[in-house]
Amino acid sequence: MCLCSVALTSAVAAAAELQPRTSQAYGAYLDKATRAFVSRVRTPADASARGDGVISAGPAGEDGIISVPGGLVHHWVGRTLLRGVTLEHVVSVSKSYAAYNTVYKSILASTLLGQEGDTYRVLMRLKESEAGITAVLDVRSTIQYVEPRAGVVYALSNADEVREVERAGRPDERLLPPGRDSGYLWRASTFTHFQQEGDGVYVEMETLGLSRQFPPLLGWIIEPIARSVGRRSVQNSLQEFIAAVRKPSR
Repeated sequence: MCLCSVALTSAVAAAAELQPRTSQAYGAYLDKATRAFVSRVRTPADASARGDGVISAGPAGEDGIISVPGGLVHHWVGRTLLRGVTLEHVVSVSKSYAAYNTVYKSILASTLLGQEGDTYRVLMRLKESEAGITAVLDVRSTIQYVEPRAGVVYALSNADEVREVERAGRPDERLLPPGRDSGYLWRASTFTHFQQEGDGVYVEMETLGLSRQFPPLLGWIIEPIARSVGRRSVQNSLQEFIAAVRKPSR
């Protein structure tokens, strides 16, 4: 395991560069996924059979990791039903961006840069670690909330810029140029669907990310880890969100 961790770290640390064809392929995939999500939201979800706080998580596209020219799309979805809460409260927690670092363990800092109506601009610093691989990222995103009908709200979050942080937390830390880094994460989007369901709220969270391809000789090691991480990431995010919604107000 030690040798595997060293190999994984070396593979991810090696410089990578986001190519135009890769960015275009992700853009096309994201556009298709966005349209499918918005179309699905227009049809009321049947969450009546779900247990309170029970999370189901799995691939949202193919097996969760989709190969595109020069990169990989990571596409996962998680769902849960929260009893005894209101749609207004759940959406309010979702919009509390300045407090995200107290909700999600992977978020080191979160700043609300601006708001215009139902559109938010946010900067977050994330720290991701798995199997000896650690990446610190500054992600600047735009999030738009939409209420297509009474009892339903959805949010579309898209990263405007992802910058990997070198030597994070040290006096000499620096932001690497976008798309010229380890390739851990080049693009990121999250779609969230909130729906009033009786005495509770149905929550669906769909995540998309773009990374470099797995190194040919190490793909068989990295792929199952990445698949496990993807499923667990959306699962953990929902668990942490549920805890924030359930937290007693002072």
